Amino acid sequence: MMRILAGLIAAVISVVAAGGAFANDSTAVMEAGGLRLTRDAPVEILSERLYLSVDRVEVDYRFRSASDRDERTLVAFPLPEFDFAWLGPDIMGGPGETVAGRVGFRVQVDGREITPMLELRALRNGVDVTDTLARAGIPLGSLDYDEVTGRLAALDAATRAQLTAFDLVEFWGPEEAVPLWTVKPTYYWPQFFPAGREVAIHHSYTPIPGAFFVTDPQLREIEPAAYCMTEAERAGVRNRIDRSGAGAVLVHDLHYVLSTGANWQGPIGTFHLVVDKGDPSSMVSLCFDGLQKTGPTVFEATRRNFEPDRDLQILFFQSIQ
Repeated sequence: MMRILAGLIAAVISVVAAGGAFANDSTAVMEAGGLRLTRDAPVEILSERLYLSVDRVEVDYRFRSASDRDERTLVAFPLPEFDFAWLGPDIMGGPGETVAGRVGFRVQVDGREITPMLELRALRNGVDVTDTLARAGIPLGSLDYDEVTGRLAALDAATRAQLTAFDLVEFWGPEEAVPLWTVKPTYYWPQFFPAGREVAIHHSYTPIPGAFFVTDPQLREIEPAAYCMTEAERAGVRNRIDRSGAGAVLVHDLHYVLSTGANWQGPIGTFHLVVDKGDPSSMVSLCFDGLQKTGPTVFEATRRNFEPDRDLQILFFQSIQ
């Protein structure tokens, strides 16, 4: 992430030096949500603690079977999708980098780390093209841009024609290929919920938020209402833009799907949200009532019998010196 961030800052400074204008181009926002049941099992969430930052997402759950018998089911966690058409060579990764390595998903059940299984599916315009790419020898889990494009460039003419017809690849010459598919990863594991006993599940991963620059003091690059920005917050962003040597602020856009809570029985007993902006000089804006500042970089809120009616979209504003 730091390599990507440094590249973005270098790009914005070079544009300012040239007297150019900024566009609201961003890396793709890859949203993820909570754990999902794969069937309608009577299991309830007693509590959920959700920690969100630009660099880390951590979730602690306490579950309990809502029936008088043991429940066994698969639990799934859909990760952010990787849109190769958006990512490009600077963001996909270097030699040997993978989806699993980039996200670093880990899960513990009752304090014991387990090894979940990972399903990788390739999609193009909503159509599953996993088998087509597998037959062509394309490694779905790879984020190594040179490896993926090298495999594509080495394909025979018939396979090239097939992938072009399916709108999966743009071939710009004998040795240049642009992948256009999206990889959808999902971790999953069998889970036992014994009658009358709570089960604690903790999982964590590295998010991949969108990244872009705001240069217009009127914030026309974003829709402030979508993040419930107050006038004081907007004034704070304008002030940072004015004081920035680059005439801009760097913005990370983090999405988290809360609606997965509806996959479980009943409301979430106690929901505790923690948002960490990382740098005391940064700003954060999101729509969530009751957030209180509890530390130099931390905001928290608690809800009882929580039934989320909207997903979280968070903007983190970082000054550029």
